[in-house]
Amino acid sequence: MLKGSLWAMLAAGVMMSIGCGFQQGTAESSSAAKGGLAVIDLDVVAKSIGRTQEINESWQVRKNALDQALQKLQANFNEQLTAKKTEFGETPTEEQTKQLAAMRQDAANKLVQAGRTAQGDLEKYRQKMVADFRAEMRPYAQQVASSKGLGIVIPKNEGFLLSVDPGVDITADVISAYAAKSPAAKPSATTAAKPLTPAPAAPAETAAAPEAETTR
Repeated sequence: MLKGSLWAMLAAGVMMSIGCGFQQGTAESSSAAKGGLAVIDLDVVAKSIGRTQEINESWQVRKNALDQALQKLQANFNEQLTAKKTEFGETPTEEQTKQLAAMRQDAANKLVQAGRTAQGDLEKYRQKMVADFRAEMRPYAQQVASSKGLGIVIPKNEGFLLSVDPGVDITADVISAYAAKSPAAKPSATTAAKPLTPAPAAPAETAAAPEAETTR
């Protein structure tokens, strides 16, 4: 049976900061703006409205689906290898021994590719969820910034801004604006999209799912 852990590749950097890459307001949507910068901490917004939990739950469901697919591939490979060993008997010939080794190596190569495919699928899924959240928050940020006479909205994240005047931080105002228009709590997004089906391979033993964090 093959040993290893492809899911270790997925454990690092599961959820990057939601705030990274947030776009500034447009002139059309900020016609009342007089200029100046508004600052928003989208990670705080996400946690406050429950979106961080939704994203983490949805990511976990997606990860579990891919995990199960890899385990199924591993079981299929082990069955094939066991059948071949039975066919060769307890004392396989040198040629048969080489054939078994080739089967293991081929399965290992395909397993690596399957793991990379799953990793790419999970990362694209994460990026889409974060992008959807940014797009949802953009009009609220533009509205609040415009009402304060601020023309551009930038994300507040560690290492980017040395200091922020409380007067231009619109995080709390955006949370309030969202709550005013969406008072009812939205259900958690726990439905996973259909996972990719990698080429038949021998999946490795899977690592425990990491605790998904939206802010890292």
